[in-house]
Amino acid sequence: MLTQHRSVEVTRSRRVEPQVRSSRSVQDRGSGRPEIAESWKRSAFFGLHPASNYDVKQTSEIDSSSRLRRAAEPVLAEMQHQLTGTEFGVILADPKCRIVATLFGGSATERRLLSSGALLGSSFAEDRVGTNAIGTTVELRHGIVIHSDEHFLDQFKGFSCYGHPIVHPVTRRVEGVLEMTGIGARANPMFVPFMTRAASDIEKGLIDGVHASQQLLIDAFQRVSSQNTIAVSAIGEDIFLSNRVALDLLQMSDHATLRAVAADLRPNQQRTVRIQLSSGEEALVRAEGVAGTDCGAVFVIRSDRRTTNPIRRAQAPSSSAHERSQSDLARLRDLCDPVAISGEPGTGRTTAVRKLANGSTTVCVDAATIAFEGADSWAERLIAAKADTTAKVLVVENVQLIPDSLLPLMVGLVEAVGGPRVVVTSTPTGDLPPGVAGLVGRCPGQVLLPPLSQRTREFADIAQSLLNAIEPGLILSFSAVEALASRDWPGNLAELAVVLRTAACRRSSSRIAVADLPEKYRVAPRVAGLGGRARAEREAIIDALEECGGNKVHAANLLGISRSTIYLRIRALKITLQ
Repeated sequence: MLTQHRSVEVTRSRRVEPQVRSSRSVQDRGSGRPEIAESWKRSAFFGLHPASNYDVKQTSEIDSSSRLRRAAEPVLAEMQHQLTGTEFGVILADPKCRIVATLFGGSATERRLLSSGALLGSSFAEDRVGTNAIGTTVELRHGIVIHSDEHFLDQFKGFSCYGHPIVHPVTRRVEGVLEMTGIGARANPMFVPFMTRAASDIEKGLIDGVHASQQLLIDAFQRVSSQNTIAVSAIGEDIFLSNRVALDLLQMSDHATLRAVAADLRPNQQRTVRIQLSSGEEALVRAEGVAGTDCGAVFVIRSDRRTTNPIRRAQAPSSSAHERSQSDLARLRDLCDPVAISGEPGTGRTTAVRKLANGSTTVCVDAATIAFEGADSWAERLIAAKADTTAKVLVVENVQLIPDSLLPLMVGLVEAVGGPRVVVTSTPTGDLPPGVAGLVGRCPGQVLLPPLSQRTREFADIAQSLLNAIEPGLILSFSAVEALASRDWPGNLAELAVVLRTAACRRSSSRIAVADLPEKYRVAPRVAGLGGRARAEREAIIDALEECGGNKVHAANLLGISRSTIYLRIRALKITLQ
């Protein structure tokens, strides 16, 4: 081991203060190896300068019972024995590049590292520290040696390091970084095999840690769920538990809301929040983070009777907006009166027309073509359609686009006796111009189609039904439904159908997973909890990146923000790039 190879330790070299040559740009420095050169460019894009001073204060609290820490404890204990008497230090960092454990073989290395900011909770991500063996390892997803002068910040140039990623054997996610540091110009050649073996031992421990983490969550759930009159759920990274009361109360889309709450909890922290369930009922949720479970939490859910109206025993619960619209369509199907079908684009207005027509011969005239045909030609076609004796139903789509000059014609059409039944479609009545709103109001039959964002209770069934129509036999995974249900869906059913069609083409099995969804729809639980402005900002950045082929610099120029800002916002908003 390391203590058996003292002969290959690097002799301490006299520290040479770095000098910035004016003839070379910051991006060109450190260009001896391509990986280092690219890291220097990223560091400069983050707004860092070699002379910048790293803020050494602790940045966040650390969960000492996390799965990574538990898996690493026996390995770190063995490494401590092997480091004793040497001038090396070992740092364990989590996936966010935060230091969660440190080991020191000698006091000199300990003093130098601590004074440089290697404190528990400090972040060594590239956007804060520049090129270093922790942040750069996370960026590259493989081990890398950083010799002294290859560090971006001058204050770290006295150290030479090697960082090795800790990759989960099953999920293949980077769970952390194990980094070794020495004082000198060149890294000790024993760094690589020594740290590779240690990281491999920690990775094996992660498998056992999964079972331990799940058992901790199960124990916490059982302590609370013994009261069978209240709704109790528990959510971990790879596990979901629920008692019978919670199963009756919660829908699949409610799980995304609970995950968002859990993502903001610290271990053993309690918080009570008010949420709206998919059923429309409001509830008070007491959430408690469970230490050692990686964002696991137990939830006690109680109906908030202060904000809901009690339901009398003789009455059934009120139906959803979608159920009411389908009931209206069924009631109006056998009548002859004019009908107005309104709803946001993509909510299924054309499908509703087909249900209303019930197989009858239909002729359709779309007001969207007025801009191309001209008002006079379009009016002639409308009159001819009204006179068509073979048609049973005359559909005028998008009446919100009809100019005021044609409204008298439309009013006469709606009020005329005889001829095909008139059905008009439009955007929601609250968004219509006054004249068109008056036209729609003249239709005795009214059907309002709710937007997809208001159909959370049935979202899973809607998505699966659309997927069945696209390719029978495919199934949406729980995680995929959870990610999709957390979105706003401005394009409604039409947008969802496009997303599912794309996922069906990408999938590698009969089950649609989150990875099969288009990039901007792979919403993480923490993203699902973002506010409206943050989510809008996230989507704008994703759109700009897609338009620029993933080039962050070009995307920043397109958005009118600095390169360092887009890097910071990509991290803050949890945007992942293909």
